[in-house]
Amino acid sequence: MSTTTAPVGSVVVGTDGSAHAEVALDWAAAEATRRGTGLHVLYAYPWLARARAWEFAPDLAELTHGDDVAAAAAARARSARPGLAVTTEVVVDDPSVAITLASCDAAVVVVGARGLGAVAEVLGSVSLRVAEHAYAPVVVVRADGFADDTRRVAVGLDPHDDDGKTLRYALDDARRRHVGLLAVQGVQLSAEHPDDVYVRRLTEAVEAGEGRVRDRLDAWRERYPDVPVELRQVREHPVDALAEAAAECAVVVVGSRGHGGLAGLLLGSVSRALLHRAPVVAVVRHVRE
Repeated sequence: MSTTTAPVGSVVVGTDGSAHAEVALDWAAAEATRRGTGLHVLYAYPWLARARAWEFAPDLAELTHGDDVAAAAAARARSARPGLAVTTEVVVDDPSVAITLASCDAAVVVVGARGLGAVAEVLGSVSLRVAEHAYAPVVVVRADGFADDTRRVAVGLDPHDDDGKTLRYALDDARRRHVGLLAVQGVQLSAEHPDDVYVRRLTEAVEAGEGRVRDRLDAWRERYPDVPVELRQVREHPVDALAEAAAECAVVVVGSRGHGGLAGLLLGSVSRALLHRAPVVAVVRHVRE
């Protein structure tokens, strides 16, 4: 088995040889090319968890399938992107654990999603777990999430994103692609609430938050004068607003706001819901520097 660990700063992509994994592989190869870094292909046998349940363990000499899958993925990436440095790694571990560990030194992690539905099992437990726990930004690519360098980058704006990690990632991505940025803030207000005072105060708070977002975005425009930025503030649910933006953009960037403790390990409701609706979603963690 190949045991090469992920080079520092590389793009790490998980693969299992399936069709949806090939879409993620192609996306990851394009990302590595844009970043001018290497691509690290990781295949993980999920034998460990199954061995515990069924009380068996494979002979390492029998584990040749993973090497074949990783080699084929590397060959595909090199063929599509001549000159791209590609390394491979095959491990015996739970795939979500292996990819999360590989993310420690990665610039970004790319995983494929098997499908989209209302429950996590349909999205794919590996994709969801990696998005929740990885130390680097995670890009989840659906079967329809083909690489497209001609479209803009979209980003979800959060008035509480004080550190600016999400917006910085999106602006850097747009700069690498030589495209513009679509900044989206969706806020859903209910005008049918029986308490008029509540509605009025909530509206005031939302308007103040929208003003803070505009001011913050203006400051970022000065730092990235070469990236055209369009601000879209709408009164609809943020998931709906971002899903609409996803239809016209190459990738949607969202934050995963952690507040420490166990809460810091989980995706926010908007990020989680968007994974089921957008072809390509980049999740930027806010827990670890």
